[in-house]
Amino acid sequence: MLDIYLTDVQNTVQFDDYPGEHPVKFILSFKKIFPSVMELLLPVLPEDENLEQMSWESTTHDFEVFQKLLQGWGVIELRLNALSQYKDRAYADALVKKANAKRHLLKKSQSNLSTVELDYLFMHEVHGLIDADLVDLGEKFYLPVLRNIWQDLVSEKVLYAKF
Repeated sequence: MLDIYLTDVQNTVQFDDYPGEHPVKFILSFKKIFPSVMELLLPVLPEDENLEQMSWESTTHDFEVFQKLLQGWGVIELRLNALSQYKDRAYADALVKKANAKRHLLKKSQSNLSTVELDYLFMHEVHGLIDADLVDLGEKFYLPVLRNIWQDLVSEKVLYAKF
């Protein structure tokens, strides 16, 4: 369970809607997918430095963004599993690598983008690649749903990935 102190409302929330049993390992793994996680949730070590008792700090807004990233990755994993049934797992993994490579290119070419915006663009690219493959099976496009979920959190330029 993650104990998260929301600094803007001075309230602690307990968050346990994540895969795995160890929250620190989960956060460290999740930040490999979405680097902005370490900006959204700040670790607070206890005085005895016991990682089992670690807590986190965030703001209400940043915690909401973190939750959207977590939900977004859950949808991506479901869609990748569906794609791996249609193609294979290596193909699905290659799509993620391709989207990540595009994120790195955008990071270099669009230096004004925040880490959260780059993470959104990564999700946008993954869904775009999956949409292109699954449309052959009659699957609906997911990008309009993704844009609707994130419309209040990123600019329109980022929302539609128009650079």
